[in-house]
Parts: sequence; C-alpha cells; structure tokens
Amino acid sequence: METRPASGEARSLGLDAKITRRDFVGATLVGSGAILLGAAAPVFAQGLGAPWNGYAGVGDYSRSNGNIASVVNAAHGVRDGIYEGRIDSAPVVDEPYDLIIVGGGFAGLIAAYEFHKARPNSRCLVLDNHPVFGGEAKQNQMLVDGVMLTGPQGSNDAIVPRADNNYAHVAGLWDEIGMPRAYDFIDPTGAAKPLKFARDNYDPMYWNEDSASVGYFFDTPFASKRAWVVDPWSDDLRRAPISVEARRNWLQWKKHSPVLTRGDEAATNRWLDSMSYGDLIVRELGLSKDVFRLSDPLVATGDYGVSSDAVSAYGAKLLGLPGTGDNILSDDTFSFPGGNAAILRHIVKALLPDAITGTHSFADVLYAPIDFGALDRPQHTRIRLGATAVAVRHDGKPDTASGVNVTYAVGRELARVRGKAVIVAAGGWIARHIVRDLPASYVAAYSQFHHGSILVANVAVHNWKAFAKLGISAAHWFDGFGFFVNVRQPMKINGAAVPLDPSKPAMLTFYVGFPQSGVPIGAQTSAGRARLFGTPYADFELQIRRQLQQMLGSAGFDARRDIAGVIINRWGHAYIAPQPGFYFGSSGNPAPLEVIRERHGRIAFGHSELSGRQSWGHAAKESRRALAQVLEVLA
Repeated sequence: METRPASGEARSLGLDAKITRRDFVGATLVGSGAILLGAAAPVFAQGLGAPWNGYAGVGDYSRSNGNIASVVNAAHGVRDGIYEGRIDSAPVVDEPYDLIIVGGGFAGLIAAYEFHKARPNSRCLVLDNHPVFGGEAKQNQMLVDGVMLTGPQGSNDAIVPRADNNYAHVAGLWDEIGMPRAYDFIDPTGAAKPLKFARDNYDPMYWNEDSASVGYFFDTPFASKRAWVVDPWSDDLRRAPISVEARRNWLQWKKHSPVLTRGDEAATNRWLDSMSYGDLIVRELGLSKDVFRLSDPLVATGDYGVSSDAVSAYGAKLLGLPGTGDNILSDDTFSFPGGNAAILRHIVKALLPDAITGTHSFADVLYAPIDFGALDRPQHTRIRLGATAVAVRHDGKPDTASGVNVTYAVGRELARVRGKAVIVAAGGWIARHIVRDLPASYVAAYSQFHHGSILVANVAVHNWKAFAKLGISAAHWFDGFGFFVNVRQPMKINGAAVPLDPSKPAMLTFYVGFPQSGVPIGAQTSAGRARLFGTPYADFELQIRRQLQQMLGSAGFDARRDIAGVIINRWGHAYIAPQPGFYFGSSGNPAPLEVIRERHGRIAFGHSELSGRQSWGHAAKESRRALAQVLEVLA
C-alpha cells in the first residue's frame, strides 16, 4: 500500500487514500507490492519525468498509458534537433529489409500484415516509439474487488464489417484475423434492471442518446440553478433550467435543422469545406453560439480535437452533425472491453502468433500476456518497440535511389537500418520532421496539418450506486472537467466476467477535448497540447474527483470512498484537425491530404489522418494505398 500526501480539498476527495495494487498475469493474481502512482518507464534527464505519467494500472499496458514521458521527450527531441549531430555516425544494424514501416498503430500493422500476405518471403521491420504496440489502440486494466476492469486508452467503437456498411473493405481482414461476428453482453442486475445501457462510449453522447438512460447535469452560472434532468429531450428541454433563447436554439439544432445543400453532392461537399461548422451554425442555420456548448465537445472528442468554429463543415458532415447530413452511427455500434485494442491484438496474433501467448480464442487474444521477446526475433516481420524514428532519407536522389536509410533512437542510443522502401504510418506531426528530403510541395502541404489533443481517463469505481439512484447510466454536463461519462454495458467474455450491478465495480471512461471557440486553429491546438502536457497527473486526478463529487455527491457518491483508481492517457496529436479547405483545397491549391498521398520516391505515407477523419477502417484504406505504392518500386 502507499499513501499520497494531500491537504484540504485534495484530502477530502481521496488523493491521500491508501490503494492496494495487484498485478494480473494470465489467470493468476500475483501481489505486486507497493506500486507508486508515479512509476513508469525511465525517461531522459531533461523534459518530463516519471511522476507525470501517473498510475497506469496492471498488466502489459501498465508500461504504456498514452503518450508517456519517455515517448514525449524522444519526440520533442526530434523536433528540437537533439539527435542531429549523431545521425550520420549512427551504426548500421541488421541486414537490409525489403520494407521498413514507421509506426506500429493500425496503419503500420495492417500494412505489415498485408505485405506479408503479398510477399511472404520478404523481410519487414516495424518501428514503434511506444513500449507497447498499437498506437492509440491500447487498453487500461485495473483490478477492483476481485473484478478485472478494462477500458480503452483511445481508439474505440466497432461495427462488424458487412457488405452493406462503411467497413465492407475490411470484412475479409476481420475474418482472416479470427474476429467473431456476433457478441453477447452482460444483463443488468439489481437496481440496474430498469436502466438502459449503451454498448459503447460514444453513441449516447449525441448520436443515439436513446441507447442509454441519460441525465444532463446543469450548473451555475450557465444554468439558473444546479439540477439533474433525466431524459431532457423527451419534453423538448422544458425541465432544463436554461434561458428560453438557449432552449430554442438547442432544439432547433438537434431536432429541426435542415440538411443544407448547394447543388449535387460533390458541389455541396466543396461548399461545406469552404466554411467552418461554426459558420454553418450561426450564418447558415441562423442559430446562436449557445449551440457551441453542445457541438464543441462532439467536434473535439468525436474526431478533431478543436472547436466548431475552427473545423471544416465538411468534417462535421463526416461526423453526421446537424445541418450537414445523416447520423453516422447506428444501433450496430459497440465497444470491446479495451476499445479497438481487441482488433489490433488480433492482427498481431495473426501476423506473429507467438507474440501474444495462449490460444487463438477470443479471450486469450484480448487478455493473454504479450511475449515481448517474440516481437523482434529474426523472422519475416519484426516489431521493434521503444524505437523513435529520427531521420528517413533516400540513399541518393529520390527518383533514382536504390534504398532508404532510417535512423532511430532507443533511449539515448541511435541506430540505422536500410530498406528497399519505407511506409511512414506515423502522423504528420512527426512525419514532417523525420523525412529529410521532402519536396517543397510536401512541406507546404504538411504546414496545413493541425492536430488536436485528447485526454482519455479511465476511472475505476467500487460501485456506481449514485448513477442508479439518479436513474441514469450516462451523465452529460456543461462546465468543469470533460462533458460526458457512462456506465457501458460489458461484453460477455469467457473467463473474464464483469458485472453490471450498481453495487459492483465498473470502469468509467472520460473522453476530454480542449476546444477554444474564437481561437485560430494553430493557436488552439498548441494551447490544447500545452494544457495536456503541462498539467501534472495529480492535478488531472483532482479535477476528475472534483467533477464526480460535484455531480454525484447529492446521490451518495463519495470520491474518497468510491474511486478505486484513475489512469490518464494523454494523446498530444490524437486527431487531425481539418480547417476549411483541408478536404478539397482552396484558392486554386490542391487539398493538402492529396499531396501527401502521393508516393515520394521509395517512401509512401499511410496514416489514417489522410482520410480526413481517423478510424481503424480509414487506417486500413490509407495503409493499403501506401503499400500498393511501395510495391510498385519493389516489383
């Protein structure tokens, strides 16, 4: 056990509470001793330190909760040029590879999987800068009162691919890697029986509020009084303690906004991309900025990380927001326990069967320990973790070069590998720095890429009786930390039972963006990262405890007693933030994403941001395109 010093409000909310940590290995619980909340991977002497990471849960992913300090320090080292003097002298390791992939998230690992299918006798190296593969498709785990709780670190929401939905292009991949096509979910018991529960974290935020028993928490000064309103849209917000004008605008936006068009679909899309979604709300729909209280959190957490008045209205259409088109989500949407880490782990298991121990059963692939030693053995595909690419450069002129040199850092040391071709499956925030011979057109295009930040907090609670007492399974609010959280209906998985009972433990997942209406997009994304990276773990934990106590205290919630653990996952460049013109270009210039989609010599770019809205399905599209481009030069 360990006790954290605290005083005043922090003590009353439980920051000094004793917490027992136990690790989970396979099916056996093993006491891990006193794990400090600040313990994490070692970091450089400069920059962020270990306490910044905070508690990271148990199991393999306890070494990698979001952008941990070592990852941030290494990436900032690339940006700040600390490796420059040693790049040319970096020792060459390994025999040359046929393909090197920078990035071990969905795009990189799907590219590796498809490359092995296309050329089973070729050699591929995947460089991932994190201690665990997966990019944002990772999970957090905490053991509470004998129940193993699992939550997503980032990538979330799944739909089983079928010929008639937007994931048809990955239906074959889904089946090849052994993903089931049907799932069962835990039935509510006890006081939870009368409630409705969403099977994911996003649907009940806006797109399908009827999937859960949703309550809105209104607080001063925005509202006239502090109050909970359950199912507020059922009577058109008549019980909501807000102004008549705000009520009118909210109703018009959510329930009665016409779908605006300008000619055919192609012309409409270009018209939408010529303005921000804020412009469409205020200028085209004639509504007040009061609507931004509803739209900004959705734009920020749904996929872009910024405010309504900074993001392209066409981007809002891709989210299915009012005035632009149809709702994008459906009743088929659900979440795996750790979000889309389940899909990612199946890809790894199919590519390198020994990398995840156990059988190919669904439960083993989701939860069995990773064999880290099996990732980087001499074999057809090697995954090298903790390896931050610092320089990618052709060995001559890009149009005549015979290979590409990739220099990477592991801790303080540099090494170099050579490949016949490279796919950069990392995001534009790092690609623009590491690819050293980019043409001017690519440099100009990348200057138009902005990236929004997201914080994902997984909060384990001993019970959620306060939710049941209020008659809700999901909470939406307007001031304070975040804006939404829900008790998700757990998936049934053999050997990993999770209850759905208010008297039993649950995992609450917060998706928190940092939108700033009225701030230019570049300044807004920079300010969001400054807040995300500049706030200590303990401060974020205090904000979470304060928010839950403020909202749920009247229903009997006690943050000190009821919160079992808090994991923070910081994603400094979580989302592409597409400003007007990002999708179709402006002033006669091509769209920046179209420029980066073109192959540069023996280097192709394959990140999901190049679809303009990130998802694992878009990662598959972009990585397959990039793979096809490099296969041209490998023929």
